[in-house]
Amino acid sequence: MRENIFFILLSVILNFSNFVYSQNPAQTIKGKVFDSETQIGLPGANIIIVGSDPLTGTSTNVDGFFRLENVPVGRVTLQISFLGYESRYISGLLVGSGKEVVLNIPLKESFNTLTEVVVKPDLEKDKAMNKMATLSARTFSVEEAQRFAGGFDDPSRLASSLAGVTPSTVDNNEIVIRGNAAKGILWRIEGVEIPAPNHLAGLFSGGGINMMFSTNMLANSDFFTGAFPAEYGNALSGVFDLNLRTGNPDKRETTLQFGSYGVEVATEGPFRKGKRASYLVNYRYSTFGILENLLPQVTGLPTSSDLSLKMNFPTKKAGVFSLWSINGKGKITFDPKTDSTEWKTNYDNYQYDIHYDLTASGLNNRKIIGDKSYLFSSVSYSATRYTYQSTYLRQNLVFIPVADQNEVNSALSFYSYLNHKFNSRHTNRTGITVKRIAYNYNVQTNSDVAVSNSMDYFVNSKGATSSLQFYTQSKYYLRKNLVVNAGLHLYYFNLNKDYSIEPRLGIKWNFNPAQSLSFAYGKHSRLEPLRTYLMEVPTPGGWGRLNKNLRITKAHHFVLGYDWNLGNSTHLRIEPYYQVLYDVPVIPDSSFSMINYKNDMFFSSKLTNEGTGRNIGVDVTFEHFLKNGFYYLFTSSVFDSKYKGGDGIERNTRYNQNYVLNLLMGKEWQVRENNIFSLNGKFTVLGGQRYAPVDEKKSIQYKFVVYDNSKIYEEQSPTNYYLDLSVNYRINKAKCSHTIIFQVKNLLMQKEFLGHAYNYGTATVEPYELTIMYPYLSYKIEF
Repeated sequence: MRENIFFILLSVILNFSNFVYSQNPAQTIKGKVFDSETQIGLPGANIIIVGSDPLTGTSTNVDGFFRLENVPVGRVTLQISFLGYESRYISGLLVGSGKEVVLNIPLKESFNTLTEVVVKPDLEKDKAMNKMATLSARTFSVEEAQRFAGGFDDPSRLASSLAGVTPSTVDNNEIVIRGNAAKGILWRIEGVEIPAPNHLAGLFSGGGINMMFSTNMLANSDFFTGAFPAEYGNALSGVFDLNLRTGNPDKRETTLQFGSYGVEVATEGPFRKGKRASYLVNYRYSTFGILENLLPQVTGLPTSSDLSLKMNFPTKKAGVFSLWSINGKGKITFDPKTDSTEWKTNYDNYQYDIHYDLTASGLNNRKIIGDKSYLFSSVSYSATRYTYQSTYLRQNLVFIPVADQNEVNSALSFYSYLNHKFNSRHTNRTGITVKRIAYNYNVQTNSDVAVSNSMDYFVNSKGATSSLQFYTQSKYYLRKNLVVNAGLHLYYFNLNKDYSIEPRLGIKWNFNPAQSLSFAYGKHSRLEPLRTYLMEVPTPGGWGRLNKNLRITKAHHFVLGYDWNLGNSTHLRIEPYYQVLYDVPVIPDSSFSMINYKNDMFFSSKLTNEGTGRNIGVDVTFEHFLKNGFYYLFTSSVFDSKYKGGDGIERNTRYNQNYVLNLLMGKEWQVRENNIFSLNGKFTVLGGQRYAPVDEKKSIQYKFVVYDNSKIYEEQSPTNYYLDLSVNYRINKAKCSHTIIFQVKNLLMQKEFLGHAYNYGTATVEPYELTIMYPYLSYKIEF
């Protein structure tokens, strides 16, 4: 019934829109052109639409702002130039009738100032916005997140298509970077560190069902896979550096979206017309209830909602203030049947109730100082609440406790940096972060449900600690074609009085206009989940905290790079890398190591920092950017990840899947003059997951899967083959645009290996596999 109402409503809206508007749709492109190092606007910069007849263009005003009106809808290419600066193209820019296109365009000052303008092709799409990055970095755009198959409007799922990244499972967006656990990722929003902003992130070790805010909120953002610039601390495997876009300061705009996953509404505009202060607010409610008959019921059906906003307040003398906030909550529950004769496997008799809530807000200020510097400052607060109650129902209908987990984390942070451009060759950024970390834990878990009837892992602690980060980094051009990025990061964690001094270095040499060689090195560190340091065990004198003095986990990253621009739209990148991990917490005389961390990892033993690991591999990216309606992206990663636990034996890590290949391809057509139809596909080949052999004798004895951890991660499940499909149809009317989106994830119905299960009917242990295919249909209107 719900599906019929949805389709009737969609048909009425589209038919109504066909006769309400008849004139030819056009739109406005506007934005700011500024110096890439100082953020100062460039007055008199020229912006033209390439190929327009007659030639259409404009110039920036005294503050660097521009406005191009009556631009026909469709794909356009812009050329931006300013005397004394390297000019650039922005190609394949999508102009729709529903919303104005707002651009922030940085230009780099040329060595040969006041010379003739030389326009270079725009191949910046494969590079980071952060110009201190040398290698293993890329910008991802909102348009790509909405267009690429399998992306589901989720930047995390989009990142799983990039070289060096392996996805977790079909049902969540957790990612593994170069063989490292997802807990090693640093998440930043608006320059500020936050907890993982994914719904049910506590269940999936940082990943989740989807991100807690819509791509409607996102501006272009950066993603790093190794050897990060010095400003990024508390990051071991990767960095998501996310930016929220600013609401339209000139015009009120609205977006409505209805789909099989729920509803979404966004609104933006000026607080007062004629002023530049603006707001942007987005709300979503997601439910899988419509897909209830298509999803396996043993997993439960998650529900979630989120609210995000950004308010921007430019001032004449105090700079630009922005207030931002993201808020999300989600849950998933499952109650087993109490009739044991209806159980097929022991996965059918788990009961759980899981909630994950997050709030993060900040007040930022960016102030231009003179004509060479700007100061960025931020005060932010974030908090998460994770609850996980679970029991296991045995065949005699006795409930065995599995987990009673209640965790509240919060952080109050102050972050500031000064960015100064000494000249066209040298720019420096120096900053500091001070953070107060509060926690309230009441955690009890049973680490061996097969044989134990009681909890054996305990954290019962409430308190606060602090951390301090300081960094300085410089970019210096030794020659026009040779640049060095160098810096130093200091991280101090007050709970265990540990610190890490981390040098960073990157060198890039453009030995000809189309090719370059690069090298990057970085020492990096990351705190373990806070509960690891607070775990308690009963002692004769009371409760004892075993792991308070654990050191921070650290790593050395080494990366080489070769880049080749094959024409104006095609790019090849090859990156061999080597990572050495050390000070990894392990259990003495055991195969256990925190290098293999998942949310299911609990222990009741003292940890030491004797563990090590190493990741070696090569990432390849071959990309043809969107041109004449066609694009493709091929990425591949071949890698080997090993570790040594407390017993000193080298083994495969949990995440050593050895290889992943992705092929994304798409084509779009302009139909009926103003509308756009696109077809996009993604094919993935992914090495199987690692696991320990099953101890058949004990498993049959306990009617519960027991693994032989003396041979942990020696086995590997079969290779996975995934196919995702996306079909989009955009209808441009004079005052609004309509978009119909249909996506299917896992079209080949690939079985997802989730471990093993005890089969009550056959009294054997068998692979536990689920076939999950996600269909996604939505309708979006922008006006």
